[in-house]
Formats: sequence, C-alpha cells, structure tokens
Amino acid sequence: MVDFVERLKDPRSLVCGVSAAMADKFDWSCMWTRVVCAVAIFCNPAMGLLTYFVLALVLPKWEKPY
Repeated sequence: MVDFVERLKDPRSLVCGVSAAMADKFDWSCMWTRVVCAVAIFCNPAMGLLTYFVLALVLPKWEKPY
C-alpha cells in the first residue's frame, strides 16, 4: 500500500500526465488530484475519459496566469 501511495504522489506522468499537470498548474496535491480524477472516471467513464483526453490536448498549451 505504501508503494501505491508513493506512486500517486510522484509527479511523473501516468498515461498522459493530465493529473500531474493540473496539480502543477494550480498548486494542488498530485496524489489527491489523481484520486479525484480516478473517482470521476470511475463514476462516469465516458465523460471522464473524454474530459481527460481533452485536457491532455489543452493543458500543454495553457500558460500559468502568474
């Protein structure tokens, strides 16, 4: 279980790195951002995955506001 939690906290990308990029851009916890994304995808897979891949395309082009 400790290895799993450490993997969630690691800022390197999993799949497209959307959760890590969002956590970095908004200064959120990487682990909790990934947990919330996983729950959203689990609850509504079609909409969650669509949102995930749209963010994968948009986030690299989005600048930090500060």
